[in-house]
Amino acid sequence: MSFHVDHANPERIPLEACIETLRGRLEAVSRIQGGHTYYQEELRIFNEVANEQGWFLPSAPAELSLPPSDEGNEHQVWFREAHGTFLKATWPGFFGLRVVYRPDEESKASPIDYLERWLLHNAFFADQVRFLGVVPTPDGNRLIIEQPAIAGIPATSEAQIRDFFIGNGWKAFTSDGETAFFDPKNGLAISDTHRGNLILMADGLLAPIDLRIQKLSGSILDIVKSLTAAPSTAPQPTNFE
Repeated sequence: MSFHVDHANPERIPLEACIETLRGRLEAVSRIQGGHTYYQEELRIFNEVANEQGWFLPSAPAELSLPPSDEGNEHQVWFREAHGTFLKATWPGFFGLRVVYRPDEESKASPIDYLERWLLHNAFFADQVRFLGVVPTPDGNRLIIEQPAIAGIPATSEAQIRDFFIGNGWKAFTSDGETAFFDPKNGLAISDTHRGNLILMADGLLAPIDLRIQKLSGSILDIVKSLTAAPSTAPQPTNFE
């Protein structure tokens, strides 16, 4: 699938089509190599596709020249009051972390992983994140997204968060020393489920706003399934060797 960005309306970049294009390129390279693609290769593939499709913005959004409303390990964030949204920009050259990974893989997420994460966020958490484009900097690319603001307060406790996911069919395990959750029905794993990443709304429900979410397959899927099949409700240690 081929499409180009209308830079007068960059928010119209279709996230699903982005992932379809990127994954198609990854699969083609994997078939040629007879194996998986890796972090540095995915950076190269992303840059090639972004150049071909016109995802690089001719100028950075105005907010990036202003002090952010908030910032974390993965993003700087600006509140767009007129739109009722948040503009999020990844730190230069950093696109978050993977939930689980093989010993021969990089723990860092590639920009392809990052965009797929938001596509999954939209699909499974009823979010409406939009991909606005890429801003190049001397220290690496920044990916720009826009996310609707949700009224509420941070989740009240880690126990509340755990009950929320367990009650919705997710199973707890441990990855890189932190609690993660696995959805056996859809083969998904999530992490970074701290209080600031889930909003307690007026109706008492929790809304995930910035979780790491990853589709699992192959040996990693089998390992996580075996870890979470244990009857104990305590998080189980992972071993992806």
